[in-house]
Amino acid sequence: MKDTMNLVEDWQVVRDKIKTHSWARQIVDRMKPVTDQWVARYEDDASRVAGWGHHYFCDQCFAALIFDPEKPHEHKCSGCGRLRAAQEVDDAWCYMYRANVCSQVFSAAVLHNLYGGSAYMAFIRKVLGFLSDNYGSFSVRTPPRQEGRFSGTDLTDGVCVIWLLNGMELVRDEFTMDELETYKRRFFLPEAEFLIEKVGVTPNIICWMKAAAGMIGLFFNERKWCELAAEGEYGIKKKLSDGLLPQGFWYEASFHYHFYCAEGMTYYLAFCKLYGYEFPEMEDALLRMYRYPVMYAFPNGEFPNPNDGWPLLKFGNYAHQYEWIRNIHDEAAYRYALAQCYDKEDTGRADANIGGVSRLLFGRNWEEERFDGELRGKGLPDAESRVDPDIHFALLQNGDASVFLKYGFVLRGHSHADIMNFELFYKDEVISRDISNSGYGSDLFREWQRKTIAHNSVMVDKLNQPNRPVGRIEEFDRENSSCRVAADDVYDGIHYARRLQLHEDRLEDEFQAIPAPGHEEEHVFDWLFHCSGEPQSDLNFSETDPPGDADGYQLMLETMVCDTDSDWEVSWTMPDKQLTLKMEGSPGTTVYLFRGYEHRLDVMRWGVMVRRRGTAAAYKAEYSFSSRMNDSSQLHMK
Repeated sequence: MKDTMNLVEDWQVVRDKIKTHSWARQIVDRMKPVTDQWVARYEDDASRVAGWGHHYFCDQCFAALIFDPEKPHEHKCSGCGRLRAAQEVDDAWCYMYRANVCSQVFSAAVLHNLYGGSAYMAFIRKVLGFLSDNYGSFSVRTPPRQEGRFSGTDLTDGVCVIWLLNGMELVRDEFTMDELETYKRRFFLPEAEFLIEKVGVTPNIICWMKAAAGMIGLFFNERKWCELAAEGEYGIKKKLSDGLLPQGFWYEASFHYHFYCAEGMTYYLAFCKLYGYEFPEMEDALLRMYRYPVMYAFPNGEFPNPNDGWPLLKFGNYAHQYEWIRNIHDEAAYRYALAQCYDKEDTGRADANIGGVSRLLFGRNWEEERFDGELRGKGLPDAESRVDPDIHFALLQNGDASVFLKYGFVLRGHSHADIMNFELFYKDEVISRDISNSGYGSDLFREWQRKTIAHNSVMVDKLNQPNRPVGRIEEFDRENSSCRVAADDVYDGIHYARRLQLHEDRLEDEFQAIPAPGHEEEHVFDWLFHCSGEPQSDLNFSETDPPGDADGYQLMLETMVCDTDSDWEVSWTMPDKQLTLKMEGSPGTTVYLFRGYEHRLDVMRWGVMVRRRGTAAAYKAEYSFSSRMNDSSQLHMK
């Protein structure tokens, strides 16, 4: 049974925040009209087919479509403005509708506690009644093995259940025993059985499903579901044992999926505390998972973005999770993260990040936190270089510059073909970044974002990197901010090695493609680097067709070419800084300059590709970076 603790201990404290802090008032002002609209207009139809959310993207520019809960058959692109009509998009709309309405149950429960009245509880009962009355008759249409029971996918079934329960927890005393029994018998217990039995496609999905089943067990005092969620081949204990690496990073090697895996279990941990259920293995894992990103984030709060995920992620994207975990367990690392999440109240920007419901319930003015010397060594960033050999990450730091390097793989799933890829941060932004990806259903994702060509790496024989080698750290010098890494059989019979040394004003880079004994055939090697800004060079470039017709080459735009045996350089100029790439010459070198896509078709950047032929290849480069005065002068190619 539940002990005396509540998810929100004192609602008057929340009301006082709203009166005292403009950010809290703004959160309510943003949230309440949206929830009120759902309360007034919610109508679902059990005959709708729920699909896959990754289809809710434009098929022309691959930007996200604009979800309108009033328009199940009208889907406008947020980028190009086109309307998209397709069955899979209608299905994805239904997926989004049901996911949204379940999260609105939580918001409605918050507003009921703040404002009272009958409307919010009526809405909550209507949603729960619809799901209970129709469970077992819903239809879904998703990729194979991802089928759920009511929301579309198995993952979103778990997510929806968690937000329903979080909301119900806030208004539990409003329900009669008969109502709770009906919801349990007709919806939640059948769903718990499904979530326990379903294996799922990827490990983070399994963690969400099992966490949801465990929360059902706690809320309805059916603790056998907690044990089933924890134990067995697909239980949370086994998944954490397999997937959480020693320093605390999730083995899918993506900051997005690291946080996403942690999220569902975070809500489950909150329920474990509420209901007095001990789950030390999960609690220890989560505390380490939330410390890790603090040590590997760039100084501006943005995260490196290897492998699958979503672009331009930073602490602010995961503020709600840090609010929940800090409410469960308070420590300096979590307060530091929250201090990076929110914009100050006086920014005046309409898009200012002031947080959401989690900050309203649990948060405070985190920017007022101080992190002085006595807190060092308590999970706070120390501006030192570091390496994590278990996930094959290195972070080099020196002055205003940082470099994040990925030099190996643990899993193939969610991976990109980009071994030895690096990201470069200078002063206040990532100037050469991993673009991550957009929706999984897009051609841009399949033909560019996951390919080697979109990363700072090397291709062989114009082919995408086929293998996912482990990678190893051969040298690491923290004091001099340098490392040398290697990986065998990136291509069959071809090994890679890369040495990076970061100085305050430049990065030294040596890249080798080395044939294994007995594999001394001639190959074509293409070295790649992408950067923000407009290019300038003294090389005598001329227009040309893309130097390949597959594996991403076909998407190279405005391609220019120059042959040179000598040392050469190209600069990228940004509004307030400049980067210059200098490369040591080698006979038979061809330099290509081209525009490439980022995470959307309307967002572009310039890349350089350096082609050489031989049985091996060695590239010696230096990237120098500096601040510059902001002016309106235009740079042109010679």
